[in-house]
Amino acid sequence: MLLPGGIGESRNTLLTFDVRGVGILVITMNVKQNVFINLPAEDIFAYVSNFENLVDWSSIMIAARKISPGAVQVGATVRGTVRFLGKWLDITFEIVEYEPGRYLTIKSTSGIAPFLFCYQFEPVEDGGTTISQKAVIHLTEEIMELKASVITNAVRRQIEYDLVTLKDLLEA
Repeated sequence: MLLPGGIGESRNTLLTFDVRGVGILVITMNVKQNVFINLPAEDIFAYVSNFENLVDWSSIMIAARKISPGAVQVGATVRGTVRFLGKWLDITFEIVEYEPGRYLTIKSTSGIAPFLFCYQFEPVEDGGTTISQKAVIHLTEEIMELKASVITNAVRRQIEYDLVTLKDLLEA
């Protein structure tokens, strides 16, 4: 899918697991996208790694705050509240990769759907930065009250447009 200011791709994998005689449908979403932002990587990284800013550029994030003591680094934890398809949900995630100006990866440690979000910041020779985002999200049938296609399409749209929103905010 070609987006304004970015390029994205996604795919879903459907698996059924047998857990104590009960079949559980698991949908694994893989979303990849890139966006160019006309700012230095260090500036963009500083904004993105301040997790309280998530409420400004993530369409589902209602609140976010770091709950672990100390600096933002590998192992730091963040608690957030999201609103998705009319539901308010609490999530906790942990920073698993942190290299200022280069990489930021977070994974969920609690919440409704396990996820991993990886951000890579690549300076461009003529100035600006390309941000690559990869997201892997696992959805189970038990959390889906709607059809799987409705859920996955809504998640995909949200993820794809969040980077475009980030671009718009930072370049304004």
